[in-house]
Amino acid sequence: MRLDRFIANETNISTSLLFKLLRKRAVAQIDDSGRRKRLHPNDRVSIGMCISLPCLVTPKLKAATVKDAGKAQELIQRHLPIIRETAAVAIFQKPAGLACQGGSGITYSIDALLQTTGVAYRLVHRLDRNTTGALAVAKTRAAAAALTHAFRQRLVSKNYVAVLDGHPRERQGTIDNALLNTGTSCLAITPISTEQQIQAAKHAVTNYKVIKRGVFNGRPVSIVALDIPTGRKHQIRVHCAQILNCPVLGDTRYGDTVKAAKHMYLHLVQMTIPPLDHF
Repeated sequence: MRLDRFIANETNISTSLLFKLLRKRAVAQIDDSGRRKRLHPNDRVSIGMCISLPCLVTPKLKAATVKDAGKAQELIQRHLPIIRETAAVAIFQKPAGLACQGGSGITYSIDALLQTTGVAYRLVHRLDRNTTGALAVAKTRAAAAALTHAFRQRLVSKNYVAVLDGHPRERQGTIDNALLNTGTSCLAITPISTEQQIQAAKHAVTNYKVIKRGVFNGRPVSIVALDIPTGRKHQIRVHCAQILNCPVLGDTRYGDTVKAAKHMYLHLVQMTIPPLDHF
């Protein structure tokens, strides 16, 4: 299928905006090394391709995703409480185990659930499926564009708390290691990385401070406060696991292989965003 037809079929984007994005070549394919390849409207889409779209483009709600609107409302009330709301944006408290967007093996996604509310919610940032905490959702197209710009310009501050498996050597510090997105996971760049990996990686900085050290189920753990001036995929999880050698407790992808916890202990506790009430 052609790229322009695929996007029109799979998203709620308007025709005029679709052609504008394609003219500006704002749609790209991400290869296994994390490099971006600009796409044309007549390029063919194939199974397994990873396509990058602007954050204000949201997928269509598939009938198979949320079949019962009543059930959707119940899930929202029970698992997605609003902790702050203005005319432009709503901040939801995201639980563990609920994905932001649909995909293979996902019955319910936050994006699909919110589309049953009658409000034109638009996701403007993501949290990993098992990460909990504040999730910002725009309520208008203009607010979505403004908030997306704020995230890209690093005008949004995000403060996390995590429980790490182990004790970091230093009680506080800054991790400044670029990250390579390999598609399904990420790799922190180190002195032994190849030149090709270094060229394809993206700048990533994580600040951390150990709040308390202790023991959980017989294992040494640390409660750590973190903030990320940059917002890369799996950034905190990779930096903690591969640079501090202390993976997030419960993170089976990046190092907690013995499943010491029932879920991943990573929580976005505070988010500060610019005023959006005029949108």
